[in-house]
Amino acid sequence: MNEFEFLSVEFEFEGTHYNSLVRKKKLNNSFEYHVTIMDGELEKMLYGNHIIRQVNGTLLDECDSADKKVVDLKRTVTKALQKHIAAQESAAMAAARN
Repeated sequence: MNEFEFLSVEFEFEGTHYNSLVRKKKLNNSFEYHVTIMDGELEKMLYGNHIIRQVNGTLLDECDSADKKVVDLKRTVTKALQKHIAAQESAAMAAARN
């Protein structure tokens, strides 16, 4: 992986389907994911809470907001990102076996 990798991650929030562009950045021994939601309203909601850190293989959905809707959005995006990463890892393992 280069210094950055871009991922396209889909998720559903409050019954609506959304897309996000996620920039994966390698740090010393972990990764950091910077999320941009392709929806102006949700992007504004996530502002300041758009970074998801991966520590010891686990994504942290830390959120510095008292707004439950913002916390739910961050948690939803984090779960979708985790599923995306797991699918990529499974595909890579299957390809390595062939």
